[in-house]
Amino acid sequence: MSDTPHLLIADVAQILLRANGAALCVRRKPDADLAPGQLTVVGGHLKPDEPLDRAARREAKEETGVHISADQQEFCGLVHHHEPPGRDRITAVFVTQSWTGEPYNAEPQKHEGLFWVPMEKSPPDCHPYTAAIFHMLTHGPSYRALNWPRPGGAR
Repeated sequence: MSDTPHLLIADVAQILLRANGAALCVRRKPDADLAPGQLTVVGGHLKPDEPLDRAARREAKEETGVHISADQQEFCGLVHHHEPPGRDRITAVFVTQSWTGEPYNAEPQKHEGLFWVPMEKSPPDCHPYTAAIFHMLTHGPSYRALNWPRPGGAR
């Protein structure tokens, strides 16, 4: 057993979904610390004393300027991503097909822009984590374990 503390990061993803199956993504600026230049889902970290659903709605407001009410939002899955050594990320994924306001790049200091991306066939510049979320949403199951070593050391 390792004495290294285990760090678990809680994230949320709020998928804004069009009727044609396209999801709204942001393109991180090249100087961004997470997935620079790649398309990622709208979302971010959970704040202290904040429930997951509210965090997802807050992130959507902060990144795209839209308002999502609790009754417009649906929990759709959970992704547990292993990041050695001792850092793991759990992302609660929510979907909405309706919102108030027109999406715009509300964080131009972080993002180059907003882009509608087909979930069925995500583009090559889509971050692998985002592509995994899209695959989970379109093909199931509603839980994904990513980047975990298999017994014997293989991934």
